[in-house]
Amino acid sequence: MPLVGGILIILASIGYFVGGGLLVAGGAVGSWFDVGEGAIAVVCGAILLVLGILALLGGVYAIQKKSFVLALLAGILTIPSILGLIGLILVAVSKDEFSS
Repeated sequence: MPLVGGILIILASIGYFVGGGLLVAGGAVGSWFDVGEGAIAVVCGAILLVLGILALLGGVYAIQKKSFVLALLAGILTIPSILGLIGLILVAVSKDEFSS
């Protein structure tokens, strides 16, 4: 079950990468015209990209059955997506299969 949960969490983390990338790109273009709103969009996009990296790393750890805490954190980060919610449930119920 951690394998399927990790794959679902990785798929859900793609949403963070897409959303963060769009915010960073749009904010960078918008900051040429108005400094305030463009800068906020770039910061929010960067935060989404960092959350996407954490979710991706946790999904990989869930597949490898290495770190239950990081896999669970990745599942919690991806709750807004139905794939992330299912991945979180699958990782949470298979706690005994993780090495540490």
